[in-house]
Amino acid sequence: MNYLVGWSLLIVIFLGAGEGLNLFRIHIVDWLADGHPVDGILALAGLLLAFACTAFLGGFVYYRDKKRGKLKREGWRGRPVQKPEHPRKP
Repeated sequence: MNYLVGWSLLIVIFLGAGEGLNLFRIHIVDWLADGHPVDGILALAGLLLAFACTAFLGGFVYYRDKKRGKLKREGWRGRPVQKPEHPRKP
């Protein structure tokens, strides 16, 4: 049951991102054709919706992988960084 709730949440967020891009596409064409300011505002709202949904999906995947220990700490140019053993006390 938990998987069903999680998958349905991800599908709804994914569809929200697609709807945001579709809203942007439709209203940017209308704004370029007619020049109404409302179309420009709705195009920006669609772009913000798509960005917010995509950021949520990225954060969801990041924290899920972090929780499962699949992320590796990397330094400059992808080189692994060694963790210090124990902090030395003076």
